[in-house]
Amino acid sequence: MFDSLVADTTHHRTGGGAVAAWARVESAASARRLAAMADLLEARRAGADSDNREQWYLDNWAAVAAEIGAAQNTTPDAAGAQLLIAHALRTRLPHVGAVFAQGLLTYATVSTIAYRTFAITDPTALAAVDAEIAAALRTWPPMSKRKLTVAIDAIVETHDPYAVRRSQVTARSRYLDVDADGNGCATLLGVLLATDAAALDTRLNALADTTCPADPRTKNQRRADAVGALLAGTDHLPCLCATQDCTATPPAPTPSTVVYVVVNDDTLDDTTPADASQDAALDGTTPDTSIDLIALRRDRDAHHAAQQQTAQRETAHQQAEAPTTSTTATGETPASSTEKHPWERSLQEMLTNDDPGQPAATRPGQIIGGPYLPGAITRRIALTATIRRVIHPRDTPPEPRYTPSAKLAAFVRCRDLTCRFPGCDVPATGCDLDHTIPHPTGPTQASNLKALCRRHHLLKTFWGGAGGWRDRQLPDGTVVWTGPDQSTYTTTPGSRLLFPALCHPTAPLDPAIHQAAAAARDATPTSTLPMPTRQHTRTHDRTQRIHHERTLNAPHVERWQRKATPTC
Repeated sequence: MFDSLVADTTHHRTGGGAVAAWARVESAASARRLAAMADLLEARRAGADSDNREQWYLDNWAAVAAEIGAAQNTTPDAAGAQLLIAHALRTRLPHVGAVFAQGLLTYATVSTIAYRTFAITDPTALAAVDAEIAAALRTWPPMSKRKLTVAIDAIVETHDPYAVRRSQVTARSRYLDVDADGNGCATLLGVLLATDAAALDTRLNALADTTCPADPRTKNQRRADAVGALLAGTDHLPCLCATQDCTATPPAPTPSTVVYVVVNDDTLDDTTPADASQDAALDGTTPDTSIDLIALRRDRDAHHAAQQQTAQRETAHQQAEAPTTSTTATGETPASSTEKHPWERSLQEMLTNDDPGQPAATRPGQIIGGPYLPGAITRRIALTATIRRVIHPRDTPPEPRYTPSAKLAAFVRCRDLTCRFPGCDVPATGCDLDHTIPHPTGPTQASNLKALCRRHHLLKTFWGGAGGWRDRQLPDGTVVWTGPDQSTYTTTPGSRLLFPALCHPTAPLDPAIHQAAAAARDATPTSTLPMPTRQHTRTHDRTQRIHHERTLNAPHVERWQRKATPTC
């Protein structure tokens, strides 16, 4: 079937027909990808000691999700969500799965169906819903997600009204999302209880009013900055007036939540006019001197158009003798033909100044496990931050203990930035420091230490060894993972792009240590410690959630049934 879909694309090489043909191939391939996930879960649950592992904290499901995440370079949560859909198609919605395999449904449509039918518990009702939806999908016209949801819910309500995924009262839908935009700022969006929202609004206003009148920020900017002061537990917002007679009270240092930011020394030391201009631009007191992407695109298009016109003139042999030096319409000497335009430069080239008469661009910083921060924002937060220098250990010998020193731990976390398992983005500050070759065989030194979140630390420990996960670390921090199926995945330190000096090789391990570790891994179990266990299995917890949702739906169903019953 799949081969015939691919063959059909040869009949539609261009236009909408080609798009439709390849979209169907993409959907069919996605169906087979999810089927492979379901196969992997079935094989894992059929393995030895599988029943006992269902009680493990990192159970069969989590182990399969980790393998899927590594294979696709996605986070464990994203892999788990895909596995949930794959499992639903295999065990609950086989007819929908068959239509999906023919390429007639998109992954988004299948995801919606799996979610909207999640709470059906009666096998007969589930089979009827599966068959009816699968048949309807072959004839339904294209629908928006909202219309598709309404149509699916109508079918579900016909067979099992208690299973409809209803929107409950707003209070049950409380949430708070933080979305970093990649420019040093983030969007905070959420729904709070009205009392909490009122208290937050009052507190932000009070903090925003603690600066002196000369502070360059607007009230809204000070309210936004007050969130950081609130999290720091201070009762004053740092004033940025930079005057000698500032009347604002400086905030007193208090214990607070810590956010780790990695930054180059020269970013904090920059005091050039360009740096001052960038700092002022944060509050809108001067024009922003950062790169204008719209202007860059306009200049790029003009440059390409000029190149095309030149080529056309040369082809027509309409050239005149060129002068030694030419000028533009404004009388300026054009750039050398060997000079790269901004849109042609790499990040490293953009951060390197090629004009001795102008200051270099400020290098950015980065929140550990988070987005990068422009230099101006990094200098701003440094005003109230504790600054500690990270020293590269170079050829420092191993430390004579299991727990690394604070200095070594800081280096490893700043080098790695996140968990080093493929696809995982847990910040290194929330990770364990794992000895790649277990202690005491493996020494406590930078080339044998890496950041691993607790989930993947447990995965390596209890799902590792012969036939499981194995890892090998290089002196520059590169880690090569080998999965249960012998697939290999290579991860490099997160600091490699912005802070390459942290990735310079450290003291290598003695080859004898690698040999001893290999022998120990093949001769003994992965760990003699017990895996932490769950109070209830994942299946039990899922069943309880469905039962709870159906119970909450009961009053709505009963009210609807009373209205539908005719009265005398």
